[in-house]
Amino acid sequence: MYNYNHLYYFYVTAKAGGVTSASTHLRISQPSLSSQLKVLEQSLDLKLFQKAGRTIELTNSGTEVFGYCRQMFEFSEKMNELISKRVPSSTRKICIGVSEHIDRSFVAEVVSSFLKKYDSEKRPKVSVISATQTQLLEKLKFKEFDAVVSDAGMIDSNFYDLDKSEIPVVLTCSKNWKAPSTLKDWANPEMFNQIVENDEVQWIMPSPKFKFRGDIDKFFENNKVKKKIAFESDAMGSLVHAVTDDLGMAFFPLLYVNQFIKEKTLQLLGPKDGYWKYHVSLTCHNQNKDDQLIQQFSQSFKEICSRDILEC
Repeated sequence: MYNYNHLYYFYVTAKAGGVTSASTHLRISQPSLSSQLKVLEQSLDLKLFQKAGRTIELTNSGTEVFGYCRQMFEFSEKMNELISKRVPSSTRKICIGVSEHIDRSFVAEVVSSFLKKYDSEKRPKVSVISATQTQLLEKLKFKEFDAVVSDAGMIDSNFYDLDKSEIPVVLTCSKNWKAPSTLKDWANPEMFNQIVENDEVQWIMPSPKFKFRGDIDKFFENNKVKKKIAFESDAMGSLVHAVTDDLGMAFFPLLYVNQFIKEKTLQLLGPKDGYWKYHVSLTCHNQNKDDQLIQQFSQSFKEICSRDILEC
């Protein structure tokens, strides 16, 4: 009989695409994992991996062995999923991975909407964990996350998009901002061009590491705007606060500021359908797409996204 642990280590390493990622998932050292893989190769009298530049790839023999391992371990995973689906929702726990670039108040609203669909004694437990895009990909691949919220998309044949929403990106200012007398129609798309003619306009911007910042920079570049940045941050909440405090103007996905606009703590400048679209997605592993709890969470995600679009 082959060593079950060795086969599982090989399966995870092949699935992860390398020893470094696999050792992190397995919570063992890289030298220890490499050693156990060599023991497996010796017991099979086969070479399972070969170098491919700075990475490794499966040999023909490795590909054949991986096929058998995948059938074995995926069958085990499906059995665990079937059993977990029969467990009462009150004892279930789902873990949601969230990109660093996503506004936390939006995620909290989705979670709240999801939990309110259950009576208090039947509510599942929800855990929300922030992570980089690389970490999201890795943890979703190994189903350490039940679903992932991202603005960059999760492209992988193992993943399934539960929802992809396009959100208008709108221009905002504080309620105290006084428009020049020449600006008559605040909903006019040309509002932006008239505003940037004023050299005194200052901007509130997300951190350069944000994908959304790149979208804003591209918009400014296309419109040949020399922006004067008053404040930038990697926390969306602090950016909103800076605008309400009249420190400058800012572009935001409507999803993140709709409530502030309704409460009139922020003013909307330009068209309600925005200047471009911001994309936010909810993704799960293919094997989880039919899970009832994941489907219910997806429904809450869609409701919050569509509600804010309709209210614009």
